Amino acid sequence: MDANDPYFDPSDDDDDSSSDTSEGVVELAPDEIPEYFQERGADSSILMRQNGLNALLRRLIGNSSVGPVREVLAFAVGERRRVLDLGTGTGQWVLDMAHDFPHAKFYGVDIVPIATRYPPPNVKFEMHNIMDPLRYATGSIDMVHARSINMAIRDYPALIAEAGRVLRRGGLFVSCEWGRYPVMADGSDMTITAPRACAFFDAVRETLRMRRGIEDVVDRVPYYLHQSRQFTHITPQRFDAPIGDWPSDPTRKELGRLLRQMMEMYARSMRAVLLEGPWAAEAERLVQGYIGDLWSGREMVSMCYTVHARRV
Repeated sequence: MDANDPYFDPSDDDDDSSSDTSEGVVELAPDEIPEYFQERGADSSILMRQNGLNALLRRLIGNSSVGPVREVLAFAVGERRRVLDLGTGTGQWVLDMAHDFPHAKFYGVDIVPIATRYPPPNVKFEMHNIMDPLRYATGSIDMVHARSINMAIRDYPALIAEAGRVLRRGGLFVSCEWGRYPVMADGSDMTITAPRACAFFDAVRETLRMRRGIEDVVDRVPYYLHQSRQFTHITPQRFDAPIGDWPSDPTRKELGRLLRQMMEMYARSMRAVLLEGPWAAEAERLVQGYIGDLWSGREMVSMCYTVHARRV
């Protein structure tokens, strides 16, 4: 960063001041990112879905994140705020936040990151398995953000423990996860009103459990935070989003149209998961059945669970 920049901090040495070890981490320089992912042929549908969900969540929540983000990341002379995004995917959340908080340093990590844009000077994308120990020094991070990672995490309490280690006292942890199952807006029984959707999600859940050892922990994150004894001011919230254009309110209708599109992409992406398990022979039927229910006009809702907490 330019020393004439008002946010420049001469003590901001990422290799020394905020890092315990760089083992297992691959940092992508700005000029390497487009070529890296072009060579690996990143699926455009994955890019579209992740970026679409990022935009949708910003509209649903009303901001890029829940919690006292501005307080935690407030500019302070002589200090450099640092934010870590776990499972960064396309990196769009990081890029949005880096624009909103130019004085902070942002790190986006993923085992297979698919960020495709040149990042600004206050952003670094790194390749790292987030279930392995993080390279950042104890107490060196101001905010840890973890969104849509529950389908890749076998041991969520271990991830929370590591997040607690790298966070400074008073630092902020934020989790944001979509519920595995949609529900009916009127509270009716999904097994009766949308049986094909239920069959699809049952198969995905059991395949993840049987083949990958991944349980559905979306609504248990507040409990894990409490059990860790590392966090206080644990604040769960739930945001309900319509699936489809059934709402009468124009804003909710447009939100529902976008979410339906994202859910259809999600369903198609889960075909590969279903092929791993006992439903392999029925994978296509299950996917198409759920897509059929998505477009049937049934008034379904998807629930987004968030929680934010402060490091003790």
